[in-house]
Amino acid sequence: MNRLLLFLLLFSACTPSPEANEESVSELPSAPDVLRQSLQFHDPQERWLTSQFRMVIDEPRTNFPERQSTILINLPEQTFEVTRNYEGTVVRRGINAERCYSFIDDQAVDPADSATVNQYRLQCDRTQGYQSFYQLLTGLPMTLFTPEVSLGESVDAVDFGPYACYAVSARLNNPIISEQWMFYFDRADYQLRGYRAAGEGAAEYLELDGLVSFNNMQLPRMRHWYNLADTTYLGSDIVINIEAL
Repeated sequence: MNRLLLFLLLFSACTPSPEANEESVSELPSAPDVLRQSLQFHDPQERWLTSQFRMVIDEPRTNFPERQSTILINLPEQTFEVTRNYEGTVVRRGINAERCYSFIDDQAVDPADSATVNQYRLQCDRTQGYQSFYQLLTGLPMTLFTPEVSLGESVDAVDFGPYACYAVSARLNNPIISEQWMFYFDRADYQLRGYRAAGEGAAEYLELDGLVSFNNMQLPRMRHWYNLADTTYLGSDIVINIEAL
């Protein structure tokens, strides 16, 4: 589909779709109801909070088409690790028992080695940012169902690309991915179809494509990132493999 046409379809989300005109405001579900229905689709047995897994993700970007990451997430123990190969140099960084650590080509990096830490951007707060980013996006929409997320009061019936969706706004107390977002849930089965930044200076939106089954959950397989202003493609996150620890 022509990308400009898709953009126009996407942002018809700002006004009700033709189908929505037939559905009165009183008939629209509440934001918590939409989220609960979506959890029934994506995580009916509430497995997310006990998840422990390793996954390999292709992360092509327009300026770095070959990037791949191996991610380890253990939610019960709150441990995290990400490994990437940077032009032949393997960088592994993570958090274990609230302690940050890092390795370069399997050699532990001393946190006091500021030259290496700065060269490879191994600061602990950056590792914590990676953890927040991957846990939040991998676990959507389950990660919206927390006290740290404030759902908007209203729900709109809109189109998101080719899908008739419910649009729900949410304020995330997570500056890593900005604060205000709009999430789009398929009106047919409540599958999460995409989301976009909605706060001041918002710059991007994401389309979800396909599902990967893991531990009786249905997780989005692909995220495609686009520029909000002109729909320019920015990159993708594609789950290649996911396995329990």
